[in-house]
Amino acid sequence: MIRPVGFFSELSAGWGLAEAGSIKDAVRPSGEPDETNILEYLRSGTGIWSEMSAGPDVLDPEAPTLTGIGSLFTDGTWIWREDLPHYVAKYHVSLPGEFIQHIRALEYKAPSVPEPRLIDIATQDLGIDM
Repeated sequence: MIRPVGFFSELSAGWGLAEAGSIKDAVRPSGEPDETNILEYLRSGTGIWSEMSAGPDVLDPEAPTLTGIGSLFTDGTWIWREDLPHYVAKYHVSLPGEFIQHIRALEYKAPSVPEPRLIDIATQDLGIDM
């Protein structure tokens, strides 16, 4: 079973994935000491779903519109939205400790996810008919 990260209630999680509560409760004044490396990991995940979607920054409606917000990335174990790095970078949104440990154990290098695993995630975890 894929593990969702950063699917906050304000971000219209969908897909039947568990929500992580309110993003407002996850905002911090500063990030992890290795936040830059964590962001690189998030941005280098394998794309599993791509959407031409756009929407507001849910924490700052006056900010520029975010694109691709409904797109999904994975490392084969965890799955996250394309806009998660934005919230981590701008608001230092906290991520589950288990996910941070996972990233550090992989030395900040998101693994390439083989096609059979991507198909399993799409069909079994996300319910996409293929």
